[in-house]
Amino acid sequence: YAYSHPYTGGYNVGFCDTPPEPTGPTGLGENDRGVTWTAYQEGDVVENWTMTDQYGEDVDLYSFCGKTVMVSLSAGWCGPCRSLAEDMQAMQNTYRDQDLQIIEIITGDNQNELPSIDFLMGWHEDYSFEDIPVLLPPRATSWDAITMQWELDQSIPTVFIIGPDGTVLSADQGVHDPSSYL
Repeated sequence: YAYSHPYTGGYNVGFCDTPPEPTGPTGLGENDRGVTWTAYQEGDVVENWTMTDQYGEDVDLYSFCGKTVMVSLSAGWCGPCRSLAEDMQAMQNTYRDQDLQIIEIITGDNQNELPSIDFLMGWHEDYSFEDIPVLLPPRATSWDAITMQWELDQSIPTVFIIGPDGTVLSADQGVHDPSSYL
């Protein structure tokens, strides 16, 4: 499987005979101003993406095929995001043997600018992440940006649970503990 390879961060890499057959996002996100965009919803099969982690290494979402994946979108200035980050490594440790991989995507630093690799590494260290990638997304320049596909209401933290076959099991429903999906 082309995406199954070790990463510097020691992530819980998966394996699939073939990659998922993505549907792409089929739902809609909407903000309080009535702006809408295409977003993932439960039942969609996710497309692969590649983002840079805290070590400067490119990480593919499909590297975790065959695993249950919790994707969290957070920002440095967000208190609830930091509270969730405090619990992530304990969740990863508890459910690793049940084939869980948690992924943290940081959409903004403390000034809500695109974070640097140093900021990602600081997040990784501040929350004692051992094997959780902290990823840098591409800068969102339009409503169809990758990060917007993973956002239903522009409130963070945003948490998605993805099944081993790439199907979205929970889409930004306030679920911050993946145990019911394992």
